[in-house]
Amino acid sequence: MEFDSREVDAPLRALLVAVDGGPRASLAPLAAHVGSAPADVDSPDAQHAAHWSRELTLAQCELLVVGTSDSARARCIESAARRAARSARIPIAAIEDFPGNYCDVEGGEATLLVVESNAAADIARARLGARTPPLAVVAPARYDRYRTQVSDLRRRTSEAWARQQRPAALWAGQPETGDCLETLYHVLPALRARGAELLFKAHPRDAGHVAGRYCGVLEKSRVDFRDITALDVESALALAPRLVVTQFSSVALEAGFYGIPGVWVLLPGAGGDRLEQKKGYRIPAPCAAGGAGLAREASEVDALIGRGLEDSVFRANLMQRFDDYCRVHERGTRALAETLRSLRQM
Repeated sequence: MEFDSREVDAPLRALLVAVDGGPRASLAPLAAHVGSAPADVDSPDAQHAAHWSRELTLAQCELLVVGTSDSARARCIESAARRAARSARIPIAAIEDFPGNYCDVEGGEATLLVVESNAAADIARARLGARTPPLAVVAPARYDRYRTQVSDLRRRTSEAWARQQRPAALWAGQPETGDCLETLYHVLPALRARGAELLFKAHPRDAGHVAGRYCGVLEKSRVDFRDITALDVESALALAPRLVVTQFSSVALEAGFYGIPGVWVLLPGAGGDRLEQKKGYRIPAPCAAGGAGLAREASEVDALIGRGLEDSVFRANLMQRFDDYCRVHERGTRALAETLRSLRQM
Protein backbone atom coordinates (compact mmCIF):
# COMPACT_ATOMS: atom_id res chain seq x y z
CA MET A 1 0.00 0.00 0.00
CA GLU A 2 1.34 3.46 -0.90
CA PHE A 3 0.67 6.57 1.11
CA ASP A 4 0.65 10.24 0.19
CA SER A 5 3.47 11.76 2.26
CA ARG A 6 1.42 14.93 2.65
CA GLU A 7 -1.04 12.93 4.76
CA VAL A 8 1.52 11.57 7.25
CA ASP A 9 1.04 14.39 9.76
CA ALA A 10 -2.60 15.18 9.00
CA PRO A 11 -4.82 15.25 12.11
CA LEU A 12 -6.55 11.95 12.78
CA ARG A 13 -9.93 12.29 14.48
CA ALA A 14 -10.21 8.86 16.03
CA LEU A 15 -11.68 7.45 19.23
CA LEU A 16 -9.43 4.88 20.91
CA VAL A 17 -11.35 2.22 22.86
CA ALA A 18 -9.57 -0.59 24.69
CA VAL A 19 -10.12 -2.16 28.09
CA ASP A 20 -7.65 -4.90 29.05
CA GLY A 21 -3.98 -4.10 29.67
CA GLY A 22 -2.52 -5.50 26.45
CA PRO A 23 -5.04 -3.79 24.16
CA ARG A 24 -4.60 -0.46 25.96
CA ALA A 25 -0.84 -0.75 25.53
CA SER A 26 -1.39 -1.49 21.84
CA LEU A 27 -3.47 1.66 21.29
CA ALA A 28 -1.62 4.03 23.62
CA PRO A 29 1.17 4.95 21.13
CA LEU A 30 -1.49 6.41 18.83
CA ALA A 31 -2.43 9.04 21.40
CA ALA A 32 0.01 11.55 19.90
CA HIS A 33 -1.62 11.11 16.50
CA VAL A 34 -5.19 11.64 17.72
CA GLY A 35 -4.52 14.13 20.50
CA SER A 36 -6.04 12.05 23.29
CA ALA A 37 -5.46 8.94 25.37
CA PRO A 38 -7.66 5.84 25.04
CA ALA A 39 -11.26 6.60 26.02
CA ASP A 40 -12.57 6.21 29.55
CA VAL A 41 -14.10 2.74 29.79
CA ASP A 42 -15.12 2.83 33.47
CA SER A 43 -18.56 4.32 32.93
CA PRO A 44 -21.41 1.95 33.86
CA ASP A 45 -22.91 2.80 30.46
CA ALA A 46 -19.79 1.72 28.54
CA GLN A 47 -21.30 -1.68 27.78
CA HIS A 48 -24.05 -0.05 25.70
CA ALA A 49 -23.77 1.10 22.10
CA ALA A 50 -25.75 4.28 22.87
CA HIS A 51 -22.92 5.46 25.12
CA TRP A 52 -20.39 5.13 22.32
CA SER A 53 -22.71 6.72 19.79
CA ARG A 54 -22.66 9.84 21.96
CA GLU A 55 -18.87 9.65 22.40
CA LEU A 56 -18.27 9.29 18.67
CA THR A 57 -20.53 12.25 17.93
CA LEU A 58 -18.99 14.48 20.61
CA ALA A 59 -15.48 13.75 19.33
CA GLN A 60 -16.57 14.23 15.68
CA CYS A 61 -14.78 10.97 14.92
CA GLU A 62 -13.96 9.78 11.46
CA LEU A 63 -12.53 6.51 12.76
CA LEU A 64 -12.91 4.09 15.69
CA VAL A 65 -9.73 2.31 16.76
CA VAL A 66 -10.57 -0.58 19.05
CA GLY A 67 -8.64 -3.19 21.01
CA THR A 68 -9.16 -6.93 21.08
CA SER A 69 -9.57 -7.68 24.78
CA ASP A 70 -10.41 -11.21 25.89
CA SER A 71 -12.02 -10.71 29.32
CA ALA A 72 -15.82 -10.84 29.33
CA ARG A 73 -16.59 -7.27 30.41
CA ALA A 74 -13.90 -5.85 28.15
CA ARG A 75 -15.23 -7.64 25.09
CA CYS A 76 -18.72 -6.40 25.87
CA ILE A 77 -17.51 -2.80 25.98
CA GLU A 78 -15.40 -2.98 22.84
CA SER A 79 -18.20 -4.77 20.98
CA ALA A 80 -20.64 -2.01 21.96
CA ALA A 81 -18.27 0.61 20.58
CA ARG A 82 -17.90 -1.34 17.35
CA ARG A 83 -21.68 -1.61 16.92
CA ALA A 84 -22.08 2.12 17.51
CA ALA A 85 -19.43 2.95 14.91
CA ARG A 86 -20.88 0.52 12.39
CA SER A 87 -24.33 2.05 12.88
CA ALA A 88 -22.87 5.53 12.29
CA ARG A 89 -20.96 4.27 9.21
CA ILE A 90 -17.64 5.13 10.82
CA PRO A 91 -14.72 2.86 9.81
CA ILE A 92 -13.45 0.49 12.48
CA ALA A 93 -9.82 -0.53 12.87
CA ALA A 94 -9.24 -3.39 15.31
CA ILE A 95 -5.66 -3.65 16.60
CA GLU A 96 -4.94 -7.23 17.64
CA ASP A 97 -2.65 -7.29 20.68
CA PHE A 98 -2.11 -11.08 20.58
CA PRO A 99 -2.73 -13.46 17.65
CA GLY A 100 -6.22 -14.91 17.90
CA ASN A 101 -7.72 -12.21 20.12
CA TYR A 102 -9.95 -10.61 17.47
CA CYS A 103 -13.57 -11.75 17.75
CA ASP A 104 -16.31 -11.39 15.18
CA VAL A 105 -19.13 -9.12 16.36
CA GLU A 106 -22.48 -9.17 14.57
CA GLY A 107 -23.23 -5.60 13.58
CA GLY A 108 -19.74 -4.50 14.59
CA GLU A 109 -17.53 -6.04 11.93
CA ALA A 110 -14.13 -4.40 11.65
CA THR A 111 -13.30 -2.49 8.49
CA LEU A 112 -9.66 -3.46 9.02
CA LEU A 113 -7.87 -5.88 11.33
CA VAL A 114 -4.25 -4.98 12.12
CA VAL A 115 -2.09 -7.99 13.06
CA GLU A 116 1.54 -8.35 14.10
CA SER A 117 2.87 -10.75 11.46
CA ASN A 118 2.07 -12.82 8.40
CA ALA A 119 1.72 -15.81 10.74
CA ALA A 120 -0.89 -13.90 12.76
CA ALA A 121 -2.72 -13.09 9.51
CA ASP A 122 -2.80 -16.81 8.68
CA ILE A 123 -4.21 -17.54 12.14
CA ALA A 124 -6.97 -14.95 11.60
CA ARG A 125 -7.93 -16.42 8.23
CA ALA A 126 -8.02 -19.96 9.62
CA ARG A 127 -10.19 -18.90 12.59
CA LEU A 128 -12.58 -16.54 10.84
CA GLY A 129 -12.88 -17.96 7.33
CA ALA A 130 -15.17 -15.89 5.13
CA ARG A 131 -15.75 -13.41 7.97
CA THR A 132 -12.08 -12.37 8.07
CA PRO A 133 -11.86 -8.57 7.75
CA PRO A 134 -9.32 -6.99 5.40
CA LEU A 135 -5.92 -7.42 7.06
CA ALA A 136 -2.88 -5.20 7.52
CA VAL A 137 0.42 -6.49 8.91
CA VAL A 138 2.20 -3.86 11.01
CA ALA A 139 4.95 -4.23 13.61
CA PRO A 140 3.19 -3.75 16.99
CA ALA A 141 3.43 -0.13 18.07
CA ARG A 142 3.19 -1.14 21.75
CA TYR A 143 6.82 -2.33 21.61
CA ASP A 144 8.26 0.87 20.14
CA ARG A 145 9.17 2.10 23.62
CA TYR A 146 11.48 -0.91 23.83
CA ARG A 147 12.74 -0.64 20.26
CA THR A 148 14.05 2.87 20.92
CA GLN A 149 16.33 1.61 23.69
CA VAL A 150 16.90 -2.05 22.85
CA SER A 151 20.70 -1.80 22.78
CA ASP A 152 20.81 -0.13 26.18
CA LEU A 153 18.28 -2.57 27.67
CA ARG A 154 20.32 -5.54 26.52
CA ARG A 155 23.57 -4.05 27.72
CA ARG A 156 22.18 -3.45 31.19
CA THR A 157 20.67 -6.93 31.31
CA SER A 158 23.96 -8.53 30.33
CA GLU A 159 25.82 -6.52 32.96
CA ALA A 160 23.32 -7.60 35.62
CA TRP A 161 23.77 -11.25 34.64
CA ALA A 162 27.52 -10.91 35.16
CA ARG A 163 26.92 -9.75 38.74
CA GLN A 164 24.45 -12.50 39.63
CA GLN A 165 25.61 -15.42 41.73
CA ARG A 166 22.80 -17.65 40.49
CA PRO A 167 20.27 -17.49 37.66
CA ALA A 168 16.67 -16.42 38.05
CA ALA A 169 13.62 -17.32 35.98
CA LEU A 170 10.55 -15.10 35.73
CA TRP A 171 7.18 -16.85 35.78
CA ALA A 172 4.55 -14.83 33.86
CA GLY A 173 1.15 -16.32 34.59
CA GLN A 174 -2.27 -16.33 32.97
CA PRO A 175 -5.63 -15.70 34.69
CA GLU A 176 -6.58 -19.38 35.04
CA THR A 177 -5.22 -20.51 38.42
CA GLY A 178 -5.66 -24.24 37.81
CA ASP A 179 -3.71 -24.12 34.55
CA CYS A 180 -0.91 -22.17 36.22
CA LEU A 181 -0.66 -24.59 39.14
CA GLU A 182 -0.53 -27.59 36.80
CA THR A 183 2.22 -25.95 34.76
CA LEU A 184 4.23 -24.88 37.81
CA TYR A 185 4.08 -28.47 39.09
CA HIS A 186 6.42 -29.38 36.22
CA VAL A 187 8.40 -26.13 36.08
CA LEU A 188 9.44 -25.89 39.73
CA PRO A 189 11.49 -29.13 39.85
CA ALA A 190 13.44 -27.99 36.78
CA LEU A 191 14.33 -24.72 38.52
CA ARG A 192 15.20 -26.47 41.78
CA ALA A 193 17.55 -28.90 39.97
CA ARG A 194 19.54 -25.93 38.64
CA GLY A 195 19.55 -23.82 41.78
CA ALA A 196 17.56 -21.09 40.05
CA GLU A 197 15.52 -18.46 41.84
CA LEU A 198 11.89 -17.95 40.81
CA LEU A 199 10.53 -14.45 40.24
CA PHE A 200 6.81 -15.12 40.50
CA LYS A 201 4.50 -12.74 38.63
CA ALA A 202 0.82 -13.70 38.63
CA HIS A 203 -1.59 -12.35 36.03
CA PRO A 204 -3.53 -9.27 37.24
CA ARG A 205 -6.82 -11.18 36.82
CA ASP A 206 -5.67 -14.35 38.60
CA ALA A 207 -8.16 -14.67 41.47
CA GLY A 208 -6.22 -17.62 42.86
CA HIS A 209 -3.25 -15.40 43.59
CA VAL A 210 -5.41 -13.00 45.60
CA ALA A 211 -6.81 -16.02 47.49
CA GLY A 212 -3.30 -17.25 48.35
CA ARG A 213 -3.49 -20.49 46.39
CA TYR A 214 0.15 -20.34 45.29
CA CYS A 215 1.74 -19.84 48.71
CA GLY A 216 1.82 -23.45 49.82
CA VAL A 217 2.89 -24.76 46.41
CA LEU A 218 5.82 -22.37 46.19
CA GLU A 219 6.93 -22.90 49.77
CA LYS A 220 6.85 -26.70 49.44
CA SER A 221 8.81 -26.61 46.16
CA ARG A 222 12.10 -25.81 47.94
CA VAL A 223 12.75 -23.19 45.24
CA ASP A 224 13.78 -19.76 46.47
CA PHE A 225 11.19 -17.35 45.18
CA ARG A 226 10.08 -13.75 45.27
CA ASP A 227 6.49 -12.73 44.57
CA ILE A 228 6.87 -9.71 42.29
CA THR A 229 3.26 -9.58 41.09
CA ALA A 230 2.95 -5.99 42.30
CA LEU A 231 5.75 -4.83 40.00
CA ASP A 232 4.98 -3.55 36.53
CA VAL A 233 6.52 -5.42 33.62
CA GLU A 234 9.45 -3.07 33.11
CA SER A 235 10.40 -3.22 36.80
CA ALA A 236 10.16 -7.01 36.74
CA LEU A 237 12.39 -7.29 33.69
CA ALA A 238 14.88 -4.86 35.20
CA LEU A 239 15.61 -7.62 37.76
CA ALA A 240 17.33 -9.39 34.86
CA PRO A 241 15.94 -12.93 34.90
CA ARG A 242 17.88 -15.20 32.57
CA LEU A 243 14.66 -16.74 31.28
CA VAL A 244 10.92 -16.07 31.16
CA VAL A 245 8.69 -19.09 31.61
CA THR A 246 5.04 -18.69 30.64
CA GLN A 247 2.06 -20.35 29.08
CA PHE A 248 1.30 -17.56 26.62
CA SER A 249 1.83 -14.20 28.30
CA SER A 250 2.97 -11.24 26.21
CA VAL A 251 5.47 -10.53 29.04
CA ALA A 252 7.66 -13.12 27.30
CA LEU A 253 7.66 -10.93 24.19
CA GLU A 254 8.50 -7.79 26.13
CA ALA A 255 11.37 -9.70 27.75
CA GLY A 256 12.90 -10.38 24.35
CA PHE A 257 13.67 -6.70 23.92
CA TYR A 258 15.84 -7.00 27.04
CA GLY A 259 17.67 -9.94 25.48
CA ILE A 260 15.86 -12.39 27.79
CA PRO A 261 14.67 -15.55 25.98
CA GLY A 262 11.32 -17.15 26.66
CA VAL A 263 10.06 -20.70 27.16
CA TRP A 264 6.34 -21.32 26.59
CA VAL A 265 4.94 -24.35 28.44
CA LEU A 266 1.66 -25.44 26.86
CA LEU A 267 0.68 -28.75 28.39
CA PRO A 268 -2.42 -30.84 27.60
CA GLY A 269 -5.15 -30.10 30.11
CA ALA A 270 -3.58 -26.76 30.97
CA GLY A 271 -2.04 -24.03 28.81
CA GLY A 272 -2.17 -26.03 25.58
CA ASP A 273 -5.90 -26.64 25.74
CA ARG A 274 -6.55 -23.14 27.04
CA LEU A 275 -4.65 -21.51 24.19
CA GLU A 276 -6.64 -23.48 21.63
CA GLN A 277 -9.91 -22.70 23.40
CA LYS A 278 -9.24 -18.96 23.68
CA LYS A 279 -7.21 -18.22 20.56
CA GLY A 280 -7.99 -21.07 18.16
CA TYR A 281 -4.54 -22.63 17.66
CA ARG A 282 -2.01 -24.77 19.55
CA ILE A 283 1.40 -23.43 18.51
CA PRO A 284 2.04 -19.69 19.15
CA ALA A 285 3.45 -17.77 16.21
CA PRO A 286 6.68 -16.71 18.03
CA CYS A 287 7.37 -20.36 18.87
CA ALA A 288 6.63 -21.51 15.33
CA ALA A 289 9.13 -18.90 14.12
CA GLY A 290 11.78 -20.25 16.50
CA GLY A 291 11.78 -17.09 18.61
CA ALA A 292 10.82 -18.89 21.82
CA GLY A 293 11.20 -22.37 23.25
CA LEU A 294 8.08 -24.56 23.36
CA ALA A 295 7.22 -27.53 25.59
CA ARG A 296 3.95 -29.29 24.73
CA GLU A 297 4.47 -32.35 26.92
CA ALA A 298 5.47 -32.59 30.57
CA SER A 299 8.45 -34.76 29.62
CA GLU A 300 9.94 -31.85 27.64
CA VAL A 301 9.86 -29.24 30.40
CA ASP A 302 13.01 -30.08 32.37
CA ALA A 303 15.37 -30.25 29.40
CA LEU A 304 13.92 -27.12 27.78
CA ILE A 305 14.25 -25.01 30.92
CA GLY A 306 17.78 -26.33 31.37
CA ARG A 307 18.75 -25.27 27.87
CA GLY A 308 17.00 -21.94 28.31
CA LEU A 309 19.01 -21.20 31.44
CA GLU A 310 22.38 -22.73 30.57
CA ASP A 311 22.90 -23.33 26.83
CA SER A 312 24.39 -20.15 25.37
CA VAL A 313 24.06 -21.31 21.75
CA PHE A 314 20.40 -22.24 22.22
CA ARG A 315 19.71 -18.90 23.90
CA ALA A 316 21.45 -16.96 21.12
CA ASN A 317 19.47 -18.78 18.44
CA LEU A 318 16.21 -18.01 20.21
CA MET A 319 17.10 -14.33 20.40
CA GLN A 320 18.13 -14.11 16.75
CA ARG A 321 14.82 -15.54 15.63
CA PHE A 322 12.94 -13.44 18.17
CA ASP A 323 14.50 -10.33 16.64
CA ASP A 324 13.35 -11.42 13.20
CA TYR A 325 9.80 -12.21 14.30
CA CYS A 326 9.30 -9.09 16.43
CA ARG A 327 11.15 -6.78 14.02
CA VAL A 328 13.15 -5.40 16.88
CA HIS A 329 14.67 -2.57 14.84
CA GLU A 330 11.48 -1.56 12.97
CA ARG A 331 9.25 1.13 14.47
CA GLY A 332 5.54 0.42 14.28
CA THR A 333 3.74 3.56 15.44
CA ARG A 334 4.23 5.69 12.35
CA ALA A 335 3.35 2.81 10.04
CA LEU A 336 0.19 2.14 12.06
CA ALA A 337 -0.84 5.80 11.98
CA GLU A 338 -0.33 5.90 8.21
CA THR A 339 -2.42 2.76 7.79
CA LEU A 340 -5.24 4.34 9.81
CA ARG A 341 -5.08 7.60 7.86
CA SER A 342 -5.47 5.60 4.68
CA LEU A 343 -8.47 3.78 6.18
CA ARG A 344 -10.36 6.96 6.90
CA GLN A 345 -10.36 7.71 3.18
CA MET A 346 -12.34 4.56 2.44
